Order: sequence, then C-alpha cells, then structure tokens
Amino acid sequence: MTKRTQPKAPARSKPKPQKFKISVEGQEMLVEYEADWMDGTGHFQFRSPYKPARRIPVSETGYRSHFADMDDIEAADSPEDYARRYARSLVRRVPPERLDFAEAMQPSLLNLLD
Repeated sequence: MTKRTQPKAPARSKPKPQKFKISVEGQEMLVEYEADWMDGTGHFQFRSPYKPARRIPVSETGYRSHFADMDDIEAADSPEDYARRYARSLVRRVPPERLDFAEAMQPSLLNLLD
C-alpha cells in the first residue's frame, strides 16, 4: 500500500530588500532595508551616495548598519519614515521617542530642507 503525501506548502520567501534615498540635514543617503532579516528584526544599511564613499550624517566612514525591532518599524508610516527618524535622532543625539520634543524645543534650520 502506498502512502498518500500531502502537497507541500510553498516555502515562504523572504521579502526582497528595499532601496531608497533619504535626506537628513540637507545630505542624501542611500538606504537598504530588509524586513525580517532575522525573526522579528529588520536591518537597515545607510550608505554614502558617492564613490568613493564620503561622510554621511550618521557615519564618518559613509556606512552604518542598524538593526531594529519589526514592531517599531511597522509603527512608523513606512520604512523610509523609520530610517529618516532614526538618522535624525542620531544627528540630534536624542532617543527617537524624544525627537519630536527636542525639535520642538530647538528646531534645526536644515530641517526645512528635509
């Protein structure tokens, strides 16, 4: 007697990385974002748009890697919004959750460009 086998469910593929540009303090950065890089964690890579790489607002070397909880990323309007907010919090040297308060107290002139 042969055993009936159930068709296998297709393997769940990882979402493709997203690439986009953001501007912080009037300077462009290239960002690559991969959702669920690890279970429940997203990965952002911030890069200089120049070759060779130049300094960017979040890194002297022109590259910065950042891992974030997927719940925090999904709470933002978009991955682009999360990346922009994270980068601005590094520039302003305040935690992302205090960014709105810090910018209300002392806005940056360059925020008009963002």
